Amino acid sequence: MLHHPIKAYRWATMLGLGLMTATLSTIATAGCNYTVTNSWGSGFTATIRVTNDSNATINGWQVNWTYSKNTVSNVWNAQLSGNYTATNVSWNGSLRPGQSAEFGIQGVTNGGAIETPRVTGTACDATSPISSSIASSSAASVVSSSVAAVTNSVNIAGLATATTSYVSPWETLRAVNDNSNPANSNDKSAGAYGNWNTPNSIQWVQYDWPQDYTLSSTQIYWFDDNGGVLTPTRAYLEYWNGNAWVNAGNLPLTKNAFNTLALNNLVTNRVRVSMLNTTQSTGILEWRVLGSPAGAIASSTSSATYSASSLAASSIPRSSSSTVRSSSLASSSIGSSVPAVSSSSSSSTPSVAQCSAYEWPKYEPDLNYDFRTDFGQVDTSKFRVYNGCPANTIAGVKTKGRFAFIWGHNRNPAITDADIDRVLTNLNEDADYIHNVMGWPVDKLQAEGYFSNIYLYGSGLCTDNAANTERGGWQSGINGYPMVLLSYYPVITPSERGGITHEFIHTIMATRGNKAAWFNEGGNTWLQMNLEASRTGNYGVGFLDATSFLAPHMPIENYSGWLQDGSFGGPNAEGVDRRVNGQQISTWREYLGGNQYNAAFPHFLGVHVSKGANAWIWAKGPHNHILRSLSAGVGEEQVQRMIMEFRARQAMVDFGPWSNAFKVPINNNWGRTINAERIAGGILQDPGAHRLTFYSATTQEGTTLIPSTTTLPGWSGANQIPLKVTGNKVRVNFQPIGQNMRVQLAYRAADGTAVYSKPVTNGEACLDLTKAPKNGVVVAVVSNVDHLYNGEETRTRKHDYRLQLLEGVTGTAPLYDKHYQ
Repeated sequence: MLHHPIKAYRWATMLGLGLMTATLSTIATAGCNYTVTNSWGSGFTATIRVTNDSNATINGWQVNWTYSKNTVSNVWNAQLSGNYTATNVSWNGSLRPGQSAEFGIQGVTNGGAIETPRVTGTACDATSPISSSIASSSAASVVSSSVAAVTNSVNIAGLATATTSYVSPWETLRAVNDNSNPANSNDKSAGAYGNWNTPNSIQWVQYDWPQDYTLSSTQIYWFDDNGGVLTPTRAYLEYWNGNAWVNAGNLPLTKNAFNTLALNNLVTNRVRVSMLNTTQSTGILEWRVLGSPAGAIASSTSSATYSASSLAASSIPRSSSSTVRSSSLASSSIGSSVPAVSSSSSSSTPSVAQCSAYEWPKYEPDLNYDFRTDFGQVDTSKFRVYNGCPANTIAGVKTKGRFAFIWGHNRNPAITDADIDRVLTNLNEDADYIHNVMGWPVDKLQAEGYFSNIYLYGSGLCTDNAANTERGGWQSGINGYPMVLLSYYPVITPSERGGITHEFIHTIMATRGNKAAWFNEGGNTWLQMNLEASRTGNYGVGFLDATSFLAPHMPIENYSGWLQDGSFGGPNAEGVDRRVNGQQISTWREYLGGNQYNAAFPHFLGVHVSKGANAWIWAKGPHNHILRSLSAGVGEEQVQRMIMEFRARQAMVDFGPWSNAFKVPINNNWGRTINAERIAGGILQDPGAHRLTFYSATTQEGTTLIPSTTTLPGWSGANQIPLKVTGNKVRVNFQPIGQNMRVQLAYRAADGTAVYSKPVTNGEACLDLTKAPKNGVVVAVVSNVDHLYNGEETRTRKHDYRLQLLEGVTGTAPLYDKHYQ
């Protein structure tokens, strides 16, 4: 694998060259809203929200709409029939007064414009359309997106916890809700939030309150420094309805003014503003939200001064979502410091079906996207050379097939013309297979009729100032085009062929848009492994592909693994590159520091969701964060099920044709003792040695297992607890303390098959041992299924639980035996 430093990784992921800007539009009735959430020329996604505006509970709903040309290709969270009628599914049909249900659709335009049809039905008032048009005036000091009056002038932003997808190290998120009043969009006197350098990517800032509020409007003052941070070209506000994010409208985009969006007294405890500039990054100087505690009487005022003094923090009740219910279990069985949790009675008898072996249902939609739907072949015979650098810096150019190799006047003399020819031949062979056989699209240079460029690092080109003896290779960019930058070493070393192809694959993905840094690496290695498997029939993975198996408490969307301070690297290496007085801290641990290169989750998607699921992420995924994008495609509930399934299959190394390949690096690193990894000149935070295994250590108090706090799961992470079993049934009582937790029992049978129980969120999990477990061991897989990364609080949070042994379990099995075999 070629050297690819953190900074280069990040830069590569920020090349948002292929991001397609969706035009959001909404048409609404009193009880039904149709919102276009994304578009890409030939297709679109939309959501329909059904709200019970009556005074009685609705048990079952139905809505109807029609298009002139558009058609629906997929639907989730609803049953679809005709052209078009949608009805509820089992879990979202009952709506109490004020409650909403939302479902999603994916459609094709069929050559027409994207339509926003009127929705009718029993829950809709078709006589009361609500306009979604935007009215704005650049001359006004407050720009409004609606003619609706602002009836509540209390700014509650200061009571919220702010989080973000990314903030530049020299800016501050605290600036957004410090109640400042900027003089202009470049007034940083009170601080500013900015997300440079993330051009052409959707970034967000979120407010969370500890209770529900009734929101009348929001006001936002954009940060614009006339340079790398500019006013968005697109921005919208979303609110959390308890199950999903719902679009509340587009935000005006005026500089030097507060931009106002009326919120029409919606009730929520969480809002988010998402913003994108197609050429630069974005920022905020101040973000106000005007509202009052849900149920309070809103008061109007003409004052332009916004104060939260009337909402004393001490008067705000705790959120009901954080209230822990009492348990029938004695608290002494858990520990006096642990809050009591809900559980099923240990004397209950589970049904036969509940204890039967579980078969995972298929995902609908299955996200099986084929790039050939939208992209055809290119004519390489008509390719032109794009120099990129000034002509006087270029000493030579050699072209072949799809590629041009460009070098400067300081070319390392060890490089022969035969070396360059070999690099070009190998790249063309790999690229032709990726494009012509596997159907993946070309990079931006080829798409525009140019050769894909390979620049020689250290040769005196405009790309760098390095010496010609430097080593390494990167995917980089020049004048907005992704390209490959190679030092002399991989050029003269035939065994570096795979590393060079790896960097070329980065140019394809950089062209597709901005995806989280970990997925740029893990998704890249997944594609390269499938390239080799497809053309040779040999399924092989890399030595880093065992990291997520041997430390499953690490999150899925994780860069640089389990850090030395016990937290985890974020999706874009948040928390990794930290410094004290300019000196870098050694943050990652040995071996796990390369976790972003593991392709376990992309392989899971390709085997157990659909062959084209990874392509869907690059083609249609609307978010930088991958689990958030998948939620947009299949819905929140299915993504949470996806996380649980992934973790259970990891426990059994159940990955179809890739299973035996994964076992090679797993077995090679099983039981390995790792320590903090030092950085030359870095400050070491040594957490002590850790021995790698699938399994989490526990202590037992009575019949209750208490997990080690050291390896508690992070968001989307898991613990595996091996249990010694007897008899023909296993029953445990799962007691979640952290939010969004699930448990599932799994084992390898004596005949080699993997057997799973039905996953549960709390209470009893059980499994009939119809097949004898190999070595008498069943594994309890405890997973957190949080799929939304929301900044530092998410990155550092651990999720606790307890597991009570009810039936068929005599204790825990050894932690360093391979119970997946």
